[in-house]
Amino acid sequence: MTAPDPLGTVLPPPYCSACGYDLTGATNSSSCPECGRPLVEVLTRTSRGMARGLGSRHGVTRRYTSETKVLGMPLLAIALGPDEHGRIGRARGYIAIGDIATGVFAFGGFARGLVAFGGFSIGGVTFGGLSIGTFAAFGGGAVAWLGSAVGGFAVGLLAHGGGAVGVIAQGGFAAGWLARGAKAVGPHPWQLGATPSDATRALFDQYALFTGPAGGGPQNHYGLAWSVAIAIVVAAIALIPVALARRTSTSIQEQLARAEEKRR
Repeated sequence: MTAPDPLGTVLPPPYCSACGYDLTGATNSSSCPECGRPLVEVLTRTSRGMARGLGSRHGVTRRYTSETKVLGMPLLAIALGPDEHGRIGRARGYIAIGDIATGVFAFGGFARGLVAFGGFSIGGVTFGGLSIGTFAAFGGGAVAWLGSAVGGFAVGLLAHGGGAVGVIAQGGFAAGWLARGAKAVGPHPWQLGATPSDATRALFDQYALFTGPAGGGPQNHYGLAWSVAIAIVVAAIALIPVALARRTSTSIQEQLARAEEKRR
């Protein structure tokens, strides 16, 4: 029976971050007995907080870096939870999952990537509480410098949300060159319950592909559709190197297998 450790002076049990194998007692080995990965790369411990019964709050510490590389980066990198020194996880890879994640596809509390999901996300296409993207952004606060933003408060070329600011803006409060909403401000506003000028109506008809049909109410679902379409295109482009890497890897394996057959 393990003695109580109120001060956290006893280290938690070690385990392999790649396969989860319990490494307790593996003192004469340089690699994990289960998966064969070097211990210097995979040995980790549950955080001190979890040893004191706080595991449900902090979660399990996880570290993993795949050997497969895409464009010089690990295909998958995972760094979740504090390490034995209390440092938060920082993941860097083509697909990165971590407390702080940086990659082409990034998932984390703070995420940076071409496609990023996080409490705070920055990148090309972003999703999060605070989302700052280049092409599309979704979130409580969403900013898309060169594309479509959808959120509680949205800023972008196309902006749709409770509050929206952009070249074309629609929402509860909308400010932009073309603005439509319960309260609309700009050179060509279309306010709910009001009749717009002929020039404003003509412009909304001209840009109906982006704004939706002419009418007094904001067509926010058009902005959502544009944002989703942009996100799908960017994600599909980002997946091309992964597909090519797999084909190349398969081709090399086939060639090695054929060479082995010839030797026999």
